[in-house]
Amino acid sequence: MVYTAKSIAGLVEAVASRAPSSIALKSPFQSQTFTYQQLSSTSNALAGFLSMYGYEPKDVLMSDLPNVSENLMLQLACNRLGVTFATAKSIEAMTKFPKIKGAVTSSDSGFLSETVLPVPFLGGDFLMDLIHNGGLDEFNRESFAEKESDTVHACYGSPTSPYTNRQALEQGEDAAFELSMCEDDNVCVSITLCHAFGMGSGVCSAFTRGATVVLPAVGGIQGCGVPSERAAATLQVLKDEKCTLLFADTHTLKALPEPLAHGLPLRGGACKIGSGSTFLEETRKYSGVSLRTVGKK
Repeated sequence: MVYTAKSIAGLVEAVASRAPSSIALKSPFQSQTFTYQQLSSTSNALAGFLSMYGYEPKDVLMSDLPNVSENLMLQLACNRLGVTFATAKSIEAMTKFPKIKGAVTSSDSGFLSETVLPVPFLGGDFLMDLIHNGGLDEFNRESFAEKESDTVHACYGSPTSPYTNRQALEQGEDAAFELSMCEDDNVCVSITLCHAFGMGSGVCSAFTRGATVVLPAVGGIQGCGVPSERAAATLQVLKDEKCTLLFADTHTLKALPEPLAHGLPLRGGACKIGSGSTFLEETRKYSGVSLRTVGKK
């Protein structure tokens, strides 16, 4: 089954309407699992929460959340409202945004919490409690007005390089096609969600086929963090969640140890080897499996 929509949030809605009980997201280290229906309804309620606090189209919400379920949920909520999700990588980069409405920081001691920008902050722990303990129940919105494909979804770097719904969906469809993805795949996204490769190629490819996104316990919003730590978390997820496809970068792939016994159910994947989003003819090998490379042609 191939799902289509004009936006990332619309893609989730499309799967939820046809296969509501299919698993959309797993975050094993958080012991969290969401069906497509749960992902849709929770992100919808979070959008309602943000709307109540005045967030509207073209506002900018900064975040330094790592690869946790709340990161994806927040991006989907912003997508529903037409709010631009932006990553906080440095003070210099943040000052280039013309209209920052607010920010979500991963912890009280995180990068964002140490800034002096005059914007309201929402703590990651509070957001986690809001999402997982019924705090959003009263904010459900009755209708969903899908944004146009050219609406900006995120700025993962500079505000002069916006990432649109169209770009994300095209990257997702391209990856799903190249990897022959289907609804039975468990897709390990071992790359930051605050990057076009992680969100577009990784997450959106799974959504276009109604597959499952699996997030390893990795932190950081820039690059791959510590490759050895990301590799260890990735291998654990590949084994425990029986992942069939892997999205990773060269640093993580080089640091990945070989599985000790009986191999993995892994059948393919994509490895980012540089700038660009084109699937190349070159491949990389892991555990006897060929991974397609992605970069500039």
